[in-house]
Amino acid sequence: MYSNRYDTVRGRWTGKTYTLLKRLGKGGIGEIYLVADEYGGRYAMKVSQDIVSITKEFSNLEEFSDIYFAPKVYELDDFEKGGKVYHFFLMEYIQGYTLRDAITKDKLTFGNKLDIARIVAITLKEINNRGFIYTDLKYENIMIDRKHGIIRLVDLGSITPIGDRVREYTPMYDRSKWNSGNRKADLSYQVFTMGILLISMLLNRDMNPEREQLEKVMKHLEKHSFPKSLYDTVNDCLDGSIPDCGILYERLGAICRCSFAGRKLTYVLNAVIASLSVLLAVLIRAVFT
Repeated sequence: MYSNRYDTVRGRWTGKTYTLLKRLGKGGIGEIYLVADEYGGRYAMKVSQDIVSITKEFSNLEEFSDIYFAPKVYELDDFEKGGKVYHFFLMEYIQGYTLRDAITKDKLTFGNKLDIARIVAITLKEINNRGFIYTDLKYENIMIDRKHGIIRLVDLGSITPIGDRVREYTPMYDRSKWNSGNRKADLSYQVFTMGILLISMLLNRDMNPEREQLEKVMKHLEKHSFPKSLYDTVNDCLDGSIPDCGILYERLGAICRCSFAGRKLTYVLNAVIASLSVLLAVLIRAVFT
């Protein structure tokens, strides 16, 4: 794949020139670079030799350009280097970090994880409402936009019409790899991916369907001191009992509210105990002096 840092590329159709500043990431069909145009403007550029996939992702970004979670897309073009043709599109550069970075570096709390899961669930619901499934859900495709303080989804090439076959996926999130269903882009496939994301966030680790079984993973999850309602919700994601991400969003919201109420009660009880301890100490001191 093309990876010459500080090289310049010139769009064959627009005639615009861009300087490749650094590589931001690499996916199944291409690489993403931070680039600068002739006026110093900065963008993210996805480069690939697969014209079908690159065109599909460009179209998907245009389709969802009116929704906050999708990066804005600007132009589709190609260039030639070393006798090879590379296709690219230009999109908004998101200043932030991936959910994987947030998990490993920020040490997210239980409440933080539930909040993020809820946001991702309702975002997926918006995609589903338009008749599509986002099949390649994973940490690396969920970004925290530091500038705007919102969660964004990147790599929209995996967006597939409901009912079609799933072609782009990551094994850890794929229900077929877990022997839990087919590879059809339907609402239950979408909810299953969310269930796996939740497990991974809660256990703070990746899982390998080639070496692990879901039953054992769930038993490991059950050993932790999470609310039973959360365990039941995750289990319902995996067995298809939750019909769509909208319902999942509501159930996670109920868990968040109960968790907050529980934490608030704990704070109150701790404060009462502390006050009683002080009062008891004063009384004991008064009796024995």
